[in-house]
Amino acid sequence: MDQKTAVLITGCNGGIGKILCQEFNAAGYLIIGTDLHATEEVNCHLYLGCNLLELTSNSETQKWFKSAVEDFVNEQETGLQAVINNAAYQVVKPLYDLSVSEFHSTQQINVIAPFVLAHLFESSLRKHTGSIVNVGSIHSRLTKPGFCAYSTSKAALSGLTRALALEFSRDVTINTILPAATKTDMLLAGFSEHPEKLLELESYHPIGRIAEPVEIARLALFLCSENARFITGAEIPVDGGIGVRLHDPV
Repeated sequence: MDQKTAVLITGCNGGIGKILCQEFNAAGYLIIGTDLHATEEVNCHLYLGCNLLELTSNSETQKWFKSAVEDFVNEQETGLQAVINNAAYQVVKPLYDLSVSEFHSTQQINVIAPFVLAHLFESSLRKHTGSIVNVGSIHSRLTKPGFCAYSTSKAALSGLTRALALEFSRDVTINTILPAATKTDMLLAGFSEHPEKLLELESYHPIGRIAEPVEIARLALFLCSENARFITGAEIPVDGGIGVRLHDPV
């Protein structure tokens, strides 16, 4: 990259988010990161602590967030070239335990927040022939009991991707990555007492393992590059082949 441009990455404190910041930084981008709370490991040129629930429902929060981003890129004499919607909220409960509030919050963070960011930064993204990358999930197509709120939100995110690809037309590419299970600290912690279950999960994937966060990040980086300008409105599985595997009862 000859001249640094900026990328906004949501959920920058998470397992995939940290690697997204790392990979985009190495590629020469200025990183604007946002999450609920900052950590010592945040690798951003500008960090904005922001609750996405507030961003979706509070016009003053939207004004503050837009102004903070625009002030930063203006100071750096550059522009916002990419938005990576990585932040997500996942609640896993059977229907009888799932509250309406939890279902609603899931949609706000996973679907409405990406819409709000596209709306806030439409002008800048168009001006700089930018890109939006949504980190979706295999659950948008294939799911299981307990994931009602999450799978609905990720299916809606895929629909939003297609709709925005038409709205932005030739000016901005917008795509969704559909990861399967990914080796984050959070996922590994969930298997800490039952490592055999992690091995079982890996065995379900035809490739024999789950995804590494860097594999998601590098695909996002590619989708923001000039080499990917003909890819828009797409959903790209990163699932080790599990999405094509049929599980029949024995």
